[in-house]
Amino acid sequence: MYRLCNALSRALFVLAGLLTVGLFMGSSANADEPTRRAAPAARSYPRTFASYDALVGYATSVAADQNALDARVAAVTAERNGLGTTITADIGSGHRGGRLFDPETSRDGRAAAAVATARASNLAAIGQQLALAGALTTPVAPWRMPTEGHITQPFGATRLYLEPSRVYAGVAYAHFHEGVDLAGVWAAEVVAPARGRVVFVGRMMDGAEVVVLAHDGGVVTLYAHLNNSNLPPPVAAGDEVAAGQRIGTQGLTGMITGMHLHWAAWRDGELIDPMSLIGQ
Repeated sequence: MYRLCNALSRALFVLAGLLTVGLFMGSSANADEPTRRAAPAARSYPRTFASYDALVGYATSVAADQNALDARVAAVTAERNGLGTTITADIGSGHRGGRLFDPETSRDGRAAAAVATARASNLAAIGQQLALAGALTTPVAPWRMPTEGHITQPFGATRLYLEPSRVYAGVAYAHFHEGVDLAGVWAAEVVAPARGRVVFVGRMMDGAEVVVLAHDGGVVTLYAHLNNSNLPPPVAAGDEVAAGQRIGTQGLTGMITGMHLHWAAWRDGELIDPMSLIGQ
């Protein structure tokens, strides 16, 4: 009787697999949509930008695609967790293989378990596709400071005449600092304050060595004036970085009056105070 149940269960599993493949081919469900890359392969990333606006605009588009992929990963994970409950429900420790191979489970129960098992396998494959396409895989952690040091110039309106004019939140300012300046010891480590994808590493037209990251939620962050001589950035465009991973060190590149890190942030293309991200 047990062998008969096993044979029937396997037959149901195969049938469920075929049905799931058919549904997969014809379905428009979010989890089964064609997979797009969050960003091109590293060798295809732009290596130069004519302006910071162009760089930020490109990074924002990467972050938007990244966010869409991450949302699909969340949907796949939630569905897989729900299927796990269906597959393993009401199974004692003496039954191996879950409901699918439990001789005490009804035929309908085994059929449902077979369908759920096949779908879970399909979702696992989709998850792998999403990871290959660029979905972030490192753990989510609260935002932290990117380097040690004291703030020499905060975000916002300033009397420093070197800073350009800007309209921010509907208000015009004669001089506005578009980030936070953090001054520390020479070659102080600069780390990713949250997980993300490296969009750009290189020297800009003003001579500053820059790293740009795309994060969850459409957030883009920029790190400028990095050391590019004896301690250049250890990351490259296309890399995934975890929160706390080193992406460079404080340096003296670009148009600056002293060694520091310039840290700036945007959400969905809109400039924000990077300090507002801390702890999120």
